[in-house]
Amino acid sequence: MNKSYLTGFLSGTSVVALGMVVVLLGSGFQGSSAKTGVVDAVKVMEAVETARNYREEEKNYFNERENALQFLSQNRVMKKEDAEKFWNLTLKTTKTDAEKAELEKVKTSAADAKKKFNDLQVKANPTDADLKILDDYRNRQAEMGEFGKKLVEDTQTEMKDIRQKHLNALQDAYQAAILEIGKRDGYGVIFDKNVAPFAANDVTDAASKIAAKKG
Repeated sequence: MNKSYLTGFLSGTSVVALGMVVVLLGSGFQGSSAKTGVVDAVKVMEAVETARNYREEEKNYFNERENALQFLSQNRVMKKEDAEKFWNLTLKTTKTDAEKAELEKVKTSAADAKKKFNDLQVKANPTDADLKILDDYRNRQAEMGEFGKKLVEDTQTEMKDIRQKHLNALQDAYQAAILEIGKRDGYGVIFDKNVAPFAANDVTDAASKIAAKKG
């Protein structure tokens, strides 16, 4: 798995905020005989099987909306109600034949409006009716600009929520693996490598094998 996936998750976020600096495994492990270990939290979370599914889910989510936003940006003189219909139908996972036909109808209408707008802009002697249509199209452009801005903001918020949900699930698998290692092998404290990069007793590989089964 590409390591940039989880490093991207964690960028700008301290390991302290993620609760992964030190994992305390209970007072029963705090005696003089308890060992201290170190772990690469990112590598352990990358080992979780569902991390691959999360990456694909986020990639598909982003690409679908990016493509839809690109279409709307290229067709700013379409009616807002058509734009809303296009957005909802495009992102619908399963479409009926009627919905597919409706989506194609909306696309065709958008293409026709764009062509007419472009033609009117270069028309040598536009009539009053032509100028009225141009004004209507320009009003649509302004309305579509606001609509597109809202879609971008909503998408960013939804993407953030999805990523946080995925990160929480990966952290749970990570923490469960560390707790299991600590109880099994007698560790009292396990530090993240960001805190103790040169510490002994690296449990990353062992924790990764356990975490892979937790997700």
